[in-house]
Amino acid sequence: MRYILAAVSLVISLVLLGLGIGQRTFWAPPETIVSQLEQSTDAQLIVISGETMDQHDGRQTVTITDDGPVTAVVGRDHDVLGWVGDAEHAVAQLGEADALTLDEVSGADDPLPSLLGSDMWIEEHEGDGRVQFAIDLPVGFSMAIQGEPGAAAPADVRVEWPFDAKTPLFGPLITAGLVFLALALVLFLLALRRHRRSRGPQRRSHRELSRAERRALARDARAGLPLPERAVRPSDPAIEPTDRSADAPTDRSADAPVDEAAPAQEPPAEGAPERGEGRAPRAASPARRRLGIVALPALAAIALTGCGPQYWPGGEPSATETVPTPTSIEETLPPVALTEQQFSRVLEDTREVVAQADADRDLGLAERRTAGPVLDARRTNYEVRGESDEIEPLLGIPDGEVQLLLPQQTETWPRTVMAVVAWEDSARAQSTLVFRQTDAREPYRLVYQATLASGVQVPAVASPTIGAASLPGDTPLLQRRPDEVTMAYADVLINGEDSEYASWFQEEGDALREQIGKAWKDEQRAKPEYELTDLEWFADEDEQAPLMLVTNEGGALLATSFTETQRTTPAEEGVEVEAQAGPAILAGVESSTRGIEQTYQIQVLFAVPPADAPEGAQIQVVGFAQSLLDAREVG
Repeated sequence: MRYILAAVSLVISLVLLGLGIGQRTFWAPPETIVSQLEQSTDAQLIVISGETMDQHDGRQTVTITDDGPVTAVVGRDHDVLGWVGDAEHAVAQLGEADALTLDEVSGADDPLPSLLGSDMWIEEHEGDGRVQFAIDLPVGFSMAIQGEPGAAAPADVRVEWPFDAKTPLFGPLITAGLVFLALALVLFLLALRRHRRSRGPQRRSHRELSRAERRALARDARAGLPLPERAVRPSDPAIEPTDRSADAPTDRSADAPVDEAAPAQEPPAEGAPERGEGRAPRAASPARRRLGIVALPALAAIALTGCGPQYWPGGEPSATETVPTPTSIEETLPPVALTEQQFSRVLEDTREVVAQADADRDLGLAERRTAGPVLDARRTNYEVRGESDEIEPLLGIPDGEVQLLLPQQTETWPRTVMAVVAWEDSARAQSTLVFRQTDAREPYRLVYQATLASGVQVPAVASPTIGAASLPGDTPLLQRRPDEVTMAYADVLINGEDSEYASWFQEEGDALREQIGKAWKDEQRAKPEYELTDLEWFADEDEQAPLMLVTNEGGALLATSFTETQRTTPAEEGVEVEAQAGPAILAGVESSTRGIEQTYQIQVLFAVPPADAPEGAQIQVVGFAQSLLDAREVG
């Protein structure tokens, strides 16, 4: 019966093991989840959000196929949607059976420019006919897809996710199969043991008795002697006939009878090893071997209990919907205009473009990365350098590390970013760079560049991941209104202590006032070469509006510019006013009896205290720059 039960258990175990293995092989689910776009669109762009891409776990593989060029870019949600603007586009969603469906968003159908090259993108992928890339698109980011600029977006978009196949029956089936296998082995061993005890078929364990041994046993039987208690072993000596009468015991009360059939035990020779010494170790007993055979499947079954939860029913925790709560101050504030990684790309490209434009005097190239006062100064510099090799080029973009980065907190446009960048030559003063992006489809352009004044400390600002807010020109949150600061300081440079605004600004450490302030102007009037001329200065507003970002103390860093014109006219009739090299080229004359006007652009970076600053706090000049802007003959 035990043989039958063992056979049945073995069959059951094989069936269960086969079913369990099939769960992970030919019955296993697919390794990926595939979503295929099944409809075309007339829109020029397809937008896929991070929420859509994260509906399945794992890193996504995106494949886009089209007849022409294919472009895919990744950026933050507000950046992508800002670039799309009011243009007609399609938003991809996961529909039934994980198919990609499109929701059309109506808008302007004007041809769109290429997505490539924007400063806002985190990744860019392009190809001809086909693009494939892997990405882990998080929530808060989106992907925009474009074909040939101006044409409809590609209709063949495929997204794949790795599928961590859940086979909850694998663990129970394999475990049950191993348990039945162990049971079958136990039953088989028990049946075999019982069969041997019932003197079933066994192997021979000794050789045939010799003729002399059989005769001795027969004589003993006839003499009425009992059979030996132990079997005759092959190693025992042949039994010889003995005289029983002489050796038979006469006293029944003596010690226990001696087994005459057993050979006499001789004492061991001197120096011979004792019993059990010098013997080879015995092999494992049959009981141990049987225990090992049964333990193997049992241990395997126990080991399976440590498998991952995907192999057991109910192994995955139930998903509960939670409302996300902000975990840091960064999550409660508007996003920064530019990340550190994005600014590094902007700065590097600006360095290359400006260096090439300065070398070639290419204003069109300079317009790619400069605007406002910086571009105006280069326009004049390129013009005069084209006429004279003696004119030096303007200061380039520092080639050192970024010492400070302060992006604006905003999701809209225009956007402002301030940075302090050093030179590799540490002896050179650091520069403050102020970039501005006027529109989502425009690049960041350098608007202000000022050299930090020696010994002046830049106010503490927030980290690049937090950024700073901007303020309107008429804000009451600062000690002085920003739209009044620029021309007030220009008046101080001309009139000095006589200016009604002199108390607004800190004179100590103001290197710009030392260079071109009223004291310097008075020195120019006193020079002999200007004895027969009249010198006068007047200031005017620049077209570029001031840009500002808030500091940690509630004040602001204010970048602004204005123009200051020096007019030199003859004091007497017949006196000629000579023009210097740069102004002479711009004015078209080297000397004039009517006089020469030279206009200079002055860029200044101010640290403006907050409205609740302690008494005595003043506006401080942090950095400045001056360059020739224009020259003309008076009249």
